[in-house]
Amino acid sequence: MRKVIIPFAIILLVLSSCETTEDILNSIDHEVPSIILDQDSLVVNAGESVSISATIEDESGIERVEFSYGDWMINEIKDLSDQTSTEIYEFSTEIMVPADAVKEWEEDKYFNDASSIKVMQQFHRLELKTWDKNRNERKGIVYIKVN
Repeated sequence: MRKVIIPFAIILLVLSSCETTEDILNSIDHEVPSIILDQDSLVVNAGESVSISATIEDESGIERVEFSYGDWMINEIKDLSDQTSTEIYEFSTEIMVPADAVKEWEEDKYFNDASSIKVMQQFHRLELKTWDKNRNERKGIVYIKVN
């Protein structure tokens, strides 16, 4: 049986080159992008045009922005993945509030214990979502009440 002798310098080199879990976690981007909406709640008339704008920021870069609301068939997507560095993105869009937009409706609100209540809702919930280059996600909500 042969003995394998590993020089002490090689052992030190291997051990010193290993990263700790803390080192690895500190190097990973855990920060979600920030969304600063110019207005997060609006009261408008049916059939009106509304401007929505926001400033989106992230140090690792913005990769994707989605603005959507299914009831009004709004789905706007900005794919920025091919751009090298987009740390700040100025989002703006103009939407038309439908002339027949619902002004009040009944919704079920569910709780963690599986119980629910009925609530009268008056605010439409439009969602602005963004992801950074590391797929961290942030949602911003714009509430619109229709008169």
